Amino acid sequence: MSGWGCPHEIKGKCDKVGGDKDCEPGMKGCIMHGRFRFASPEKNAPESVVRRLRDADKEKKNGVD
Repeated sequence: MSGWGCPHEIKGKCDKVGGDKDCEPGMKGCIMHGRFRFASPEKNAPESVVRRLRDADKEKKNGVD
C-alpha cells in the first residue's frame, strides 16, 4: 500500500496530460518526470532536463525568479 496519491490521477487516467493516458508515474508530462529516478530507464528524464529542473528549484528557494 502506498502513502502517496497523485492529485492528477482520476480513475487511473492522468488528468495532467489530457486525461486520455493511463497514469504511469514518471512518464513525460508527469509532475514527477525529471525529479525522481526510476528503476525503469525509459521513465528517467535526460540529464539536461534533470539539471534544468534542479537549477529552477534552487532559484525558487533563493527567491530568484
